[in-house]
Order: sequence, then structure tokens, then C-alpha cells
Amino acid sequence: MELTDNIERKTSIISSWNNTYSKQAITLFPSNIKEIRIIFNKLKHEKKNFLIKTGNCSYDSKSINSDQNSILVSLKKFNKINKVSKKDGYINVDAGVMICDLVKHLKLKNLTLYSVPGGEKISIGGAISANVIGKDSSKNMACFGDSIRYLEILDEKGKIKIIKKNSNDLNKYIGAFGLSGLIIRAGIKVKNISSPNVKVNSKILSNLKEIQTELNYGADYRYIQIDPFFRSNNFAISFTANSTKNSENNFKQVSFKSNFFEKLSFKLSSFFINKITWKIFYKIFFMINNNKEYVQDIHNYHYSSKYKHMVPLVCRGGLIDYELMIKNDFIKNMNSIINFLQKNNLYPVYIVVKKIYKSKKKFFYQFNNDGYAVAISLIKTKLDNDKKNLFLKLIKNKRLELNLSKSDEILVKKINNKNKLFLSLYKKKIIKKYGLSR
Repeated sequence: MELTDNIERKTSIISSWNNTYSKQAITLFPSNIKEIRIIFNKLKHEKKNFLIKTGNCSYDSKSINSDQNSILVSLKKFNKINKVSKKDGYINVDAGVMICDLVKHLKLKNLTLYSVPGGEKISIGGAISANVIGKDSSKNMACFGDSIRYLEILDEKGKIKIIKKNSNDLNKYIGAFGLSGLIIRAGIKVKNISSPNVKVNSKILSNLKEIQTELNYGADYRYIQIDPFFRSNNFAISFTANSTKNSENNFKQVSFKSNFFEKLSFKLSSFFINKITWKIFYKIFFMINNNKEYVQDIHNYHYSSKYKHMVPLVCRGGLIDYELMIKNDFIKNMNSIINFLQKNNLYPVYIVVKKIYKSKKKFFYQFNNDGYAVAISLIKTKLDNDKKNLFLKLIKNKRLELNLSKSDEILVKKINNKNKLFLSLYKKKIIKKYGLSR
């Protein structure tokens, strides 16, 4: 790749966030549009494709290229916040800007994003490509795609296109997992907040009925974490957050630099993770968060600790993540899932439930409907093929929808995309398994 010799590169073992896939790959770091065009032209000449991997929050094979000699392109150098208009309620940012950094920047102007995802290292381009949902799904802003005003796209011919909000082409890029073209910049609608802080409340819940009732209460942000051992005295804990006029921040951020020793400690701790220690951990977790009320910086509310983002290091062999949509019979369907987990001796790393809504728009892909999103993370080594197939059968029989941004299990009828340059292992799986057209 002589033409790209002047472009920064790194050869390393890359992996998905949940450590289900890993592969040695060359990552290129272009610093401008010209360098991206050079990469495009070189790869087309060599009849190769590439994959975008800017943050490190992609699940499963969506972050792994299908080529033998994998080429990844990172937009980490496309990291400028170009414009913030509080008056018009929108921002213009590069696709490589990290969500966590943007939230920190916007709070100083009493602004924030709609549909803030939980992953700390999700880029703007990644959030658009996966069409993520956050803890604040509403009837007007159900998913991240609803906040997009326009996109600047670099197509496979190296031409920049501006796709506006009212264009029929916008849905080709939102929720397309990076397969339709390269997102360079985005215009995004933002919302005003009364202060940089939120008032957080935690509440212990005893059963599924209480969970459903709690989720239907209004709040700026809300999610519920269920005890993976389903103990009735501490069945679940609800976390709600609402904007507050309190300008003081009485929460001290707990974070650690991601370095070799931190990662090593998490790796070593994996030898002490078992059913007993996990029970103890959740017991302590519920004790600490039992009916608490405090004011917290909105950035710290979303990203208060880096521990949770390093969970895959604790779980040897990686994680298998499923996010299910329950549109009706919440209690009945949740009981079926719980019974399956208990019967098969599967204790999830976490189970999180959110209330979400159906978007009024149609995107390339979207995981939203009027119902409840249930995220379940299982230790890969505990979930053999037989148990996995039984679980997928349960999902199919109950007519539950899977979130494709987290799972490789494709339960969709058709995905049309003729762009051969942007081809990932994920898309290759879709084509191979379901005979979908290129």
C-alpha cells in the first residue's frame, strides 16, 4: 500500500467490545478527506474493502473485517466540534468525536444529546451507524436517528454528499452499520437542560409488576437493573435521573486511566469470578445503591466509572449480548426468559430494562417500538451451542425482536445494500446465512 505510506498506521490485534471476535489488522488513521480518498482509490484498485472502527464499542463481528488482510480505517483524527448553536438547538460535529467528550463539552452550555448510549467510547459516526437508543427514549425522540438534521457523507467514489433531514436518502445511512458510505460530519439536534446536573434516585424493586409500573413513570432518564439471581428481597433496582437547577456537583467522579496495569488487574480478576463471588458482588451493589438520592454531573451520570466498560476483560472468552424487544405481555415474557436462565444455570453479567418508543421515521435499521428493551449479557463460555439455540428458539416462539447492533443473530427478512467497498464480516454473515442480495 505504497500510496498510503504517509498515512499513520498501526498493526495490532483488534477485538469487539465484548471480546467475542479478535483479529490482527492494519488500522489507518487519515487526518483529512484527501487521505481518505487515497485509501479508497488504493483499496478499490487492489479489490479490497475496509471497515470503520473509531471507538471500541462495536459488538460481535460488526467491528471485524472479512478480508484475510484486514484493513480498518479510524476517524479518531476527525474529532472537531465545529459548531454549537444554543439558539437553534443544533450542533455540527465530526464523526470521530466521542460521545462522552461531546456530553462533557455540551454540559458547559446547558445542552445535551438525545439518546445518549451507555458505551463510553462510542463515536458520533458509530452512534448514527448503529442508530442507538438511550435512557431517554420518548415519543418524539425514540432513537439517535431522530436527532439527525443532516449528514456529510463520503461515498465509494470519493465524493462528498450532504444529505439533509427531508431527503429520502437519509435513511440509507442511519442504522446502516457503516455499510452504505463513510459518515464524515453530522448536524445533530440537541436539547436544553436547566443545569449541568441531574438529580438521581435509586429504588429497590421486588418483582416484575413493580418494574413495569416503575418504567411507565415519567423521567428524563430511567433504567432498571435486575439481580441476575432473581432474589425477591433485592429483585431489581431502578435508577432515575431528572434535570435539576442545582448548580453544585457533589459527586466525585470515580475513573481510572485505561493502562496496562488496569487491564492486567481485570484480566487476573477473571480467575475469581464465579457464581458465588458474583452473588456477593450484586448483594453489595444493591446495598450501596439502596434508596439513594443525590445530585450528579450529567456527564458523570452517564460515564461515572470506567469499570463497567472493562467488564469483558473479567469474563474469559468474551460475552454474548442480546437485547430483546418486548412489545406486550411484559411480565409473561420476562418470566419465560428468567425461567430459561435459571433452568440452564445461566447467571448473566447484567440484565438491564428500559422503556422505549417507536420512531415516527423509517431508517435503514432501527430497534425501537412501543415496549420494553431488555439487555442481557451472558458469559460466552457458559452458553454452549445447544443452550444458545434453545434461547434463540424461545425468542422466536415469543415473537421477540433482537437488536442487531448488539447481536449477530440476524432475524430480519431483507437488507439491501449493493455497496461492495464497505463490506464487513457482519454483512458477509447476513448474505451467507440468509441469501440476501448484494
